[in-house]
Amino acid sequence: MTFLAGLATGFAVGILVRGIHCKRTRRDWRTRLGRKVQLIAARSEMKGYRLKRKRPVLRRRDKCLLGWLHSLSPTLTRYTNFRPDTLIGWHRKYVKNYWKHISKPGKRGGAGRPRLCASVRRIIVAIKTQNPRYGAGRISAIVSNQLGMTVSKSTVRNVLKRHRFRPTTPPGPLSTQSWKSFLNNQRADTASMDFKVVFDWRARPVYILNIIDHARRKLLACRATYHPSSSWVAQQLRNVFPFDKHPRRVLMDNDSIFLPIANTTLPNMGIEVVRTSVRSPWQNGIVERFNRTLKEELLDHIIPISDRHLNRLLAQYQNFYNTARPHQANTGESPCAGKRAANETAYTRGILCAEALPWFGGLHHSYRLAA
Repeated sequence: MTFLAGLATGFAVGILVRGIHCKRTRRDWRTRLGRKVQLIAARSEMKGYRLKRKRPVLRRRDKCLLGWLHSLSPTLTRYTNFRPDTLIGWHRKYVKNYWKHISKPGKRGGAGRPRLCASVRRIIVAIKTQNPRYGAGRISAIVSNQLGMTVSKSTVRNVLKRHRFRPTTPPGPLSTQSWKSFLNNQRADTASMDFKVVFDWRARPVYILNIIDHARRKLLACRATYHPSSSWVAQQLRNVFPFDKHPRRVLMDNDSIFLPIANTTLPNMGIEVVRTSVRSPWQNGIVERFNRTLKEELLDHIIPISDRHLNRLLAQYQNFYNTARPHQANTGESPCAGKRAANETAYTRGILCAEALPWFGGLHHSYRLAA
């Protein structure tokens, strides 16, 4: 009996070992395991559907389970109603929370991006407080170019959000035109001019002549008068373009005052005249955009008493626009100013202090590093 029992046991072990090495047997085991895993994933998904909502709501551990099963083999969860992008999104959220956790102060020596020094944050908050209409991009340009501290737009936006400032309305997207590259190459030799009308305290119209250079958006002239005429405009052009310092072409609209200027004055000065089409102000977009800027930043906040009063404010605004106001076309620099060197020692120690320079009684501000 003992011999027969040992023989039967050996025979059974041999069959079992042969079955293990058989490819078909191993394939059947994998199939059964895959079906069990799919059953677990479907069971976890049904827990969300039991809430009778339009979309399943899963707990965090269910999401982790499905994401883990999908990471082992994407084919195991192909029978669920979740798309692979959803499972990948859960994994990315996990990675984001993981690195956010280990980057906290005190975790692994304070890993992560260093915090902005307190003095720079105070300067950003002070600029926003004194100029509520300034956006994150303009504040970033002021801090980077006027104070010499390189701060990105997203960093300024995060600081303002942390201090409960409401975001300003972002500007619309830049229009893409097929002539954009050509105009960018030609703008260095181009200037444009146009009139802007404003009313004084007695409701009398005052005409403002604006002449702007396309290269650096420099404001060449900004003068007001009650009685505009061709001779007055011609004299302003002579003052702006003395001797041989003049652009190759001047862009203007079809105003009747500009007709003698286009026929006589500018050709005698060696300047080519380019007239826009009738009722097409977008063809003179740079000076038209400046008219809007002038209106929003100055004219909407004052009541002109006379042309002398308005010319005094316009002269101050021209100085502010050319030397202190950041411009997006100049990568945040003002038309007549460049970047200033920063005090690296003070910047690293966090002891910087900015001094505000008010313009127009505090309507606008420019900034410089204080001693």
